[in-house]
Amino acid sequence: MSTFNYLKANRAYNELYYQYPKVFIESDTYKELSEGAKIAYMLLKARSELAIIKNQIDEQGNLYFEFTGKELANMMNCSERRITSIKKELEDFCLLKQVPMGFNKTTGKNEKNRLYLAELEVSNQDVYLMQKRENYDQTLDNSGLAEFATQSKEAKTSESLDNSGLAEFATHSKGSQSLDNSGLAKFAKELNNNNLDTNRHNIDTEKDQLQDQLLLNEFETIMQESSIGTFVPEHVLGLIKTFSSSYEEAQQTVKTIHNAKAKAEKEMNTIVVFEEIDSYGINAEQALYTTLLKAYQKQRTEKVQNIQNLIFVYVKNWFIEHPIAAKKQQDTQKNGDPVLMTNWLEE
Repeated sequence: MSTFNYLKANRAYNELYYQYPKVFIESDTYKELSEGAKIAYMLLKARSELAIIKNQIDEQGNLYFEFTGKELANMMNCSERRITSIKKELEDFCLLKQVPMGFNKTTGKNEKNRLYLAELEVSNQDVYLMQKRENYDQTLDNSGLAEFATQSKEAKTSESLDNSGLAEFATHSKGSQSLDNSGLAKFAKELNNNNLDTNRHNIDTEKDQLQDQLLLNEFETIMQESSIGTFVPEHVLGLIKTFSSSYEEAQQTVKTIHNAKAKAEKEMNTIVVFEEIDSYGINAEQALYTTLLKAYQKQRTEKVQNIQNLIFVYVKNWFIEHPIAAKKQQDTQKNGDPVLMTNWLEE
């Protein structure tokens, strides 16, 4: 990158981070664990937190999750071969367990492996070292506060804000504005409560943002659950995730695509099964991806008031003009109706 983008005060607070366990730094247990494996554990831990939301709990009450080597390789920007090595390293440290689920006769596909993540081991020595470091940091903080308090006291002295001056000010204030001690105490109490409310609001807001970002990161995986039943392919779901600012917006886009298909079918009195569109000579996944991309491109280059309305129109027209039209033509040929052909040699 050629330019340095400084962190701004109004942006730094909104940044979201993955959590890097302190024990990876403090403990000798994981001293030999590679940085790649540590980062992978951090990403897998974030994925495992979705297990509760998705109710991925086995018969023994253990949480499991799914995370293909390809997905992890994309997130870590490395080869799948490297990911295989990292997973083996995590297994050697008893931090990861992979359970093959085998072939599913119902779906006719091989099920994804179940992944189980282990809790990190923390010894008494690790706890001692972390507490020692935190106490040292706290000592530095306290000394800084003490120095600040001293400077503040000296500043007050230099400004000659003595008790008599304050008393005189209080007398005038009491006479003209009736700001007595009880009023000041009440104001201070309300101010303190307001600060607590603001802090609570900030904490809740940050938590909501983190949860939403986590759900958006795993959008493709969540939407491909059999219980959701969307026909939108993974490749298209990835595009939706990229152009969505929140998990709710991404969900709404998928719903819009379903509604557009239903509207097209109703208008043309023809039902099409998305998985069968390829048999009409149409690459359904790529065509839907391109159609959606055109809508997002228009949003980037022109003023679009409602992107969902635009997506609805584009997708509905695509279904009418291509899959439904192709199906109607195929149905006509199957019914034996004559199909007009042009003899290009005679022209």
